[in-house]
Amino acid sequence: MLKKKRRAPEPSVPSRPESRGLVPWGGEEVDVDRFWAESWVDLLNRQRWLSKRLKLETSPWQVDQNAGIIQFDRKDGALVTAPVQIIGAWNPRTQMFRWGWDHPMVAQRLRNDAERTRRFGDKHGLVELTTRALKMAEQEAWQMTALAMKVNGAHGVYRAPTEGPVIFMTLGEPKVRK
Repeated sequence: MLKKKRRAPEPSVPSRPESRGLVPWGGEEVDVDRFWAESWVDLLNRQRWLSKRLKLETSPWQVDQNAGIIQFDRKDGALVTAPVQIIGAWNPRTQMFRWGWDHPMVAQRLRNDAERTRRFGDKHGLVELTTRALKMAEQEAWQMTALAMKVNGAHGVYRAPTEGPVIFMTLGEPKVRK
């Protein structure tokens, strides 16, 4: 589905995500292939860091679309919250990914990161970012979300399983309360 094959080298794992990754895309022209590769490396590094730090893999989660917050209830009793944006939903049965900027179940305030990613796609001629729904493998849905994370300077990504589609979200800075 992607215009070009984009493969990233195996990333090194920093002790914490690099601060330059938190700077959102400023509307400038970029080397798209490099940007895709960097977004994938950033995603892998951030996910490892968040996994070690927050331990959310088996935690029950819920999103309050009115507040724009995702909440995780960890087994140790800690509560983890973070600002959240819905990037898109991927249906494992149909292999279709639908962008959050066009999804009827996504509140307007939770579409900002997806919208900004669409603008990045408009600027750089990337049809996979500007087409409302696309058939793709889950790995490609991860790639779309990695790019959205980098475009928006998000702290990480959460892949939220549901009884239907898998929801891909970007996360703002998480907070842990014991």
